[in-house]
Amino acid sequence: MSREGAPSSQPKSDPAAGTPIWVWLVYGLGILAGVIVVFSLLFTLGAAVLSEDVPISYDVSWLAVVLWGGFIVAALATWLVRRRQRR
Repeated sequence: MSREGAPSSQPKSDPAAGTPIWVWLVYGLGILAGVIVVFSLLFTLGAAVLSEDVPISYDVSWLAVVLWGGFIVAALATWLVRRRQRR
């Protein structure tokens, strides 16, 4: 006997219900912030190491540190929360 019309006991997953766009936006901003922070640190370290005869100084924008750091923390927190929800 065919059971084509019988309702399935397995929950159907909606193929359109993937990762929300806000999650990708948070991940993208977090990755961008991480890249900016890493390259800034490498650039400053390179200038300090390679300029032996010229004294260098640098000015840290605390607003930028808070902004980029916030993006990084938001991306990590989102990733951890979504990872725990999958378990």
